[in-house]
Amino acid sequence: MIELHERTRRISPSRLIEVLRRYDVSSVVDPFMGLPTHLNYLKRHGMAVHGGDLLDWFVRVGEGIVANDQTVLRDSEVAEIVEMLPGKIYAIDRFKAWEGVFFSEEQCIYLGVWHDNVRGLRSDGQTGLAVLGLWHVLCYWLLKAQFPDDMQDVPPSELAWSYIRQTEQWVMTNLRHNSVRNADVLATIGAHSADALFLAPPARNSFRNADARIWMWEAWWQGDAYYNIEHAYRNSLFGARSVEEHAYARAMASVLSAAQNYPLIVIQTTEQHLAEFEPLLRDARTHIETIAIHSDEYYLVGRR
Repeated sequence: MIELHERTRRISPSRLIEVLRRYDVSSVVDPFMGLPTHLNYLKRHGMAVHGGDLLDWFVRVGEGIVANDQTVLRDSEVAEIVEMLPGKIYAIDRFKAWEGVFFSEEQCIYLGVWHDNVRGLRSDGQTGLAVLGLWHVLCYWLLKAQFPDDMQDVPPSELAWSYIRQTEQWVMTNLRHNSVRNADVLATIGAHSADALFLAPPARNSFRNADARIWMWEAWWQGDAYYNIEHAYRNSLFGARSVEEHAYARAMASVLSAAQNYPLIVIQTTEQHLAEFEPLLRDARTHIETIAIHSDEYYLVGRR
C-alpha cells in the first residue's frame, strides 16, 4: 500500500507573508516552488511573484494560478475534459501498468482520457487549472484506496468536474507581473530581480523519496506510466551529484552566491536542519535573523 504523507510541502503561506512583510517585501522569487499555491496566496495579497521548478506539472499549475490573471474554464470546456469525446480516438491503455496496483481499470481509462483531453485546451492558463483539478482527483482516489469505507464512491467524471470547477477560485489579478518557468534553480534566480529570494530547499536525495502523488502526476502529465522523476533532476544542481553532504552544501553555497543582487534571502527549514543552512547563509550575508515558528518551521533571514 502506498504511504501518503499528510502534505507535500511544509510552507504556511500566511506565516511566510508575515515574515516577508516584516522587511517590506513587495516582490519575491521562489526557484524551488513545488505546487505553487503559496505563490498564489502571496499574489492574492499584492506581491509580485516569480517561481520555477524542474517538474513540468508544477509549472503547468503555476501557469493556471500564478501567471494567469483572468482565464477560467467554462462549463462546456470542463465537460470536454472529463468525458470521452465522440469520434476521438484515445490511448485508453496509456496507464494500464497502474491497473490493479494503484487504480481500477475504469480509473486508468479515465486517466488516459483526461491526459488526451487536457492537451486540447486553448490556453496555458486553462491547462494549468485542469491539471490542478485533476490532481485532486488522483489524491482522492489514492486516499480512498487506503480508507475505502470513509469516503464516498463518486463517478470519475463527476469527481473531476467538481474539482476542476473549484480551481476558478484561484484565478485573480493583482495588477503585477507574475511568472513561472520550467528551469533549474540558478536559471530562475538569474532571470529575475526582486526584493526577496525565498528558498525552501529540497532535502538531500529527496527526488528518490518523493511523495507518490508528486511522481505519479508528473508521470501522468508526461503520458508515461513508467516515467521516473529522476530524469527531471538528472543534470540539475540538486540532482544525483548533491546526494553527498558536502556536495549538497556546495550546491547551496552556489545558490546563495547567485543571489547576491537580492536584498533579502529567506530560507525556510526545520529545527533539525537549521545548523546545516545557517553557516552557509552567514558566509553570504552580514545580518542574519532566525524566526522560529515550531520545530518543523524555521525561517533564516539574511540581509546585506
